[in-house]
Amino acid sequence: MPARAVLLWLAAMTVPVPVLAAPISLRDDTGAMVTLPRPAQRIVTLAPSLTELVYAAGAGTYLVAVSAYSDFPADARMLPQVADAAGVSLESLLAIRPDLVIAWKSGNRAADIKRVIELGIPVFVVEVARLADVPLAMRTIGALAGTGDIAEQAARQFESDVDKLRRASRNKKTVSVFFEISQQPLMTINRNHAIDEVIALCRGENVFRDRASLVFTASLEELFRLQPQAILFPANEEKAPFAQYRGLEAWEQKRIYRIGADELLRTGPRLVAGAGQVCAALERARNSTATAMRR
Repeated sequence: MPARAVLLWLAAMTVPVPVLAAPISLRDDTGAMVTLPRPAQRIVTLAPSLTELVYAAGAGTYLVAVSAYSDFPADARMLPQVADAAGVSLESLLAIRPDLVIAWKSGNRAADIKRVIELGIPVFVVEVARLADVPLAMRTIGALAGTGDIAEQAARQFESDVDKLRRASRNKKTVSVFFEISQQPLMTINRNHAIDEVIALCRGENVFRDRASLVFTASLEELFRLQPQAILFPANEEKAPFAQYRGLEAWEQKRIYRIGADELLRTGPRLVAGAGQVCAALERARNSTATAMRR
């Protein structure tokens, strides 16, 4: 065999033949089937919680753009932003050339999602409404990005942490709770919100859980009638107690507790950390109630 032919034969034997990745088809939370020809390598997220989910699923290195306020983990702050409260910048999005956009069903406008799809960009829509939706979203993003092993580890850790909180709270006395979304106007949530599930996980009972709307303006008069034993409010910094609650049992017994806003309101991987803060606050409320009763 001629020398050149030998060299070519050796090269053919040592250079691996590329294996084509199989297409990925998954149904998103709108019911649409989304198909990618291969695992996503250029991902854009349209909500901070989705950004955190992508990192948790091990696909952070594939993020090429995010939405405003995507500030966790720290690496996300360095990425270009293509969406904010005003909507999605289609021009900026096209310039990024993503092969997958992950959108938030209840947070992004349906019209914006429709326009992105019309541009020929695959869009996978996610909705996290319950605690179990967080590990599900991690696993789904892992499948879309080809990082399934990392996503599975993160999902199992989240489920384990939730289970630990549930078991620790199982035999605790129930605490009635008012969860304040905002002060002006006074807004709260009903039983269909993920935060209500967190409160129940910690053996709390949302005093407005039976209302019809997911998020709504609460009556201060009705709040005084219901007399919750504890008040929880989300904030990233300490705030002074709210004077409008003066006269409530929770005010008089100093059972008003701050919970980290990003951990609880961003329904992503840190939701379990927010749940831990809620459980700790309700335990303080139980201890406070027991002390008050002994006096």
